[in-house]
Amino acid sequence: MLPRILTEALEPGRLTLGAANSHHLSVVLRARPGDRIVIFDGHGREGQAVIVSADKAAAVVEVDAVETITRESPQIITVVQALCTGDKMDWVVQKSTELGAVRIIPVAAARSVLKLDPARAKKRMEHWSAIAVSAAAQCGRTRVPEISPLMSVNEAVADWRSQPDPKTGWILDPCSPERLSTAAMHGPITLMIGPEAGWTDQEESLAQSVGIKGVQLGPRILRTETVAAAVLAAVALRCGEF
Repeated sequence: MLPRILTEALEPGRLTLGAANSHHLSVVLRARPGDRIVIFDGHGREGQAVIVSADKAAAVVEVDAVETITRESPQIITVVQALCTGDKMDWVVQKSTELGAVRIIPVAAARSVLKLDPARAKKRMEHWSAIAVSAAAQCGRTRVPEISPLMSVNEAVADWRSQPDPKTGWILDPCSPERLSTAAMHGPITLMIGPEAGWTDQEESLAQSVGIKGVQLGPRILRTETVAAAVLAAVALRCGEF
């Protein structure tokens, strides 16, 4: 598989890459003039290119014909993930990207151990956006999922409510009688995943009061960072993608 580089400006012809991409190409990947790579714009277009100059500050490539290519999931899924500690959020963003999520919304839940002030939140969003770009490049997606600004639970619920119908909202609840294998799917799906200690009763009641349904994943309780990957894979199977 050829190395993949994300760039906003993508047209056939000669293209000078930015400093970060140039450094990654020449120093990390050790690419050389004459090597071929894939350039994609994160919005569905990509094209092969040959490296003209592997300058680590301003590499130059020659882009062949650009195509619109989709490798997206047939099901549009937004992951609402309550903040979790350590590198768990990194894992959620990476695996959600690989498995086709179109949007990831970090949420400050009542029981979230991780607390972010506005300055730290901004830095974490930038960090998670970079992880999404890297994961999209690695897995061959031509679109990069949106990493939304940090929201409260109220804001995330209001965001779902504002989406046009038909739509599906699921909140993970191990006590729910509804299982993922039989839960109804109509339109885009928003998946709400609680922190390590779970949602509060008030948070679950708020979500369910606007039509977000509780679903469970069987007899075992998964870690918060495992849930998104498990649900995305299960939905992909239900949709015939796998």
